[in-house]
Amino acid sequence: MIRVKEIILERIETAVGDVEIDNRGVMSDKALDATGFTKRFVVGEGVSLFDLSMAVASKIPREELSEIGGVVAATFSNEKRFPQLSVAVASALGLGADIPAFDLQMACSAYPYAVYLAGRMAADTGRKILVIDGDIQSALSDPADTATTPLFSDVASATVVSAGEGDDSFAAFYSKASDALSCDASGPIKMDGFGVFSFVACEVAPFLKRFIADIGEVRVDAFVPHQANMYMVRQLANTLGFSDKLHTSGEKYANPGSVSIPLTIAERGVSGRVLIAGFGAGLSASAAIVTVKSRN
Repeated sequence: MIRVKEIILERIETAVGDVEIDNRGVMSDKALDATGFTKRFVVGEGVSLFDLSMAVASKIPREELSEIGGVVAATFSNEKRFPQLSVAVASALGLGADIPAFDLQMACSAYPYAVYLAGRMAADTGRKILVIDGDIQSALSDPADTATTPLFSDVASATVVSAGEGDDSFAAFYSKASDALSCDASGPIKMDGFGVFSFVACEVAPFLKRFIADIGEVRVDAFVPHQANMYMVRQLANTLGFSDKLHTSGEKYANPGSVSIPLTIAERGVSGRVLIAGFGAGLSASAAIVTVKSRN
């Protein structure tokens, strides 16, 4: 476990693919019941990850953008190897060439990684950091793979991160090499569903239990995990004793990758001290306690 300056999520903006796809008739009734994903959203033809990212970044008021001192982009689906998505967004927003901008690729567990790094940068620089998190997974999916492709949506988010004065945010990370959920540079995404489920049940749940035990009496107002599968996240919340604090959005948006965390926070209006957790591809897992400002 890592203890750091308070990580504050000041603003979260999201953009969802505008093409809605009905999963009924594509997935079996058993799969629909298990995942809870009756529909998903993908981008229209010709829409790039940069387009989707700028759609969310442009929602941030100009006066707030003037306070941004760095950009972190969490993605595994950028169409270009370089320029990096972070650099392209920073340039398009006119943030200046002298700020740090970099990408990180951790797939399902990327968002806690990104906000942890952004929080450290904010504490070190005294400026706010912009986290772009999102993927166009439909571009890396095989339409013939009816077990995997219907799980994924295309979503992007923009989070403005700052640092508080107290040392009262926490983060932890876990990873091991496995092809249970993998993707080559050009796709497609491949998944061993049982292997991923076993990882979450046998390794992620104990990892999060240890994290919760290590942070002690720290207040947790809400639990927002990666929306990998509705049955899976509800079982995880029950195992952790957080069923009454669980927030989900997968019923509406399926699994858009690690951006499911900020999407759920924004969609459900979550605020306060929030436990966020990502897990999956890698295989990897991540967790953090952050402060989410209310939008009211």
